[in-house]
Amino acid sequence: MSTKTTSLFQLIDCPLCGIPEFDVVKERRYPDNITPTELKQSFCASSDHELLDQVVRCRGCSLVYVNPRLDAQLVTGGYADAEDPLFVAQNDARIATFRRMLRQILKRLDISGSGKRLLDVGCAGAAFPVAARDLGFDAVGIEPSRWLAEFGRRTYDIDVRQGFLEEDSFPKQSFDVITLWDVIEHLPQPTVTLELIHSLLKPGGMLFVNYPDIETIAARFLGKRWPFWLSVHLLYYTRETMRAQLRRTGFEPLWFRSAWPSLPVGYVARRAAPYFKPAGILPPMLDFLRLSNVPITYNMGQTLVVSRLQ
Repeated sequence: MSTKTTSLFQLIDCPLCGIPEFDVVKERRYPDNITPTELKQSFCASSDHELLDQVVRCRGCSLVYVNPRLDAQLVTGGYADAEDPLFVAQNDARIATFRRMLRQILKRLDISGSGKRLLDVGCAGAAFPVAARDLGFDAVGIEPSRWLAEFGRRTYDIDVRQGFLEEDSFPKQSFDVITLWDVIEHLPQPTVTLELIHSLLKPGGMLFVNYPDIETIAARFLGKRWPFWLSVHLLYYTRETMRAQLRRTGFEPLWFRSAWPSLPVGYVARRAAPYFKPAGILPPMLDFLRLSNVPITYNMGQTLVVSRLQ
């Protein structure tokens, strides 16, 4: 790696407990000729760029995270510029999945969406805000990608703000529910973001977080082929470290459960191909058999935690 590219990385302290000591879990494997532009291009909604960064485990709290880390401005610039037509082409399936999952959560909490305001942070193409609106919420999304935010507004006539969640994004205590669907693992400063979310929730407010868990059966079985070892993922939580992260920022986890999304099998096969070379023959085969759009429900370690303000 060139000196110019190396200078874009910085050594950080643990994002959860703040101590600097760590043990290496995975060595960095960047090619010598990679450029800053290529690094930036890996940050998009459904990036399937293989993880090449060094991954470490904190000696204090056991959080697994990328260290050294790519400069945060390069990361955020990549997200803002991202365009992902293939990702949003699957939105009908995502909306159905989110509607099913949200209905289950509301039933368990014995509440409804009626009269409640919800914010989805990092809403991509607005699939979850649409599902939340369908179940009665006054739903708002915020999304870094200019292209995805515009897609959500134009396609679904829903309130999607373009940008990153910041102090002045919304008034304090504006929401009854805030959600992070496959977002927290991307955050350079998860504690800062969760503290901000805490301030945006009304008393008794709820936070739903969906994340890939590195201690699930799928993650352990697949090892280095686990599809969530990605360049865009800066943090790798377990239930223990997620519980510590939430409690540190004023949330009390109520329950954890496995999350089971449903997506067209052709799309899943295309996303799996970089990790399982034999899977590369499946997309054309499924297209030929006209089976690409058949939905498949699966779990590769996705985990949902529902929590409440302490």
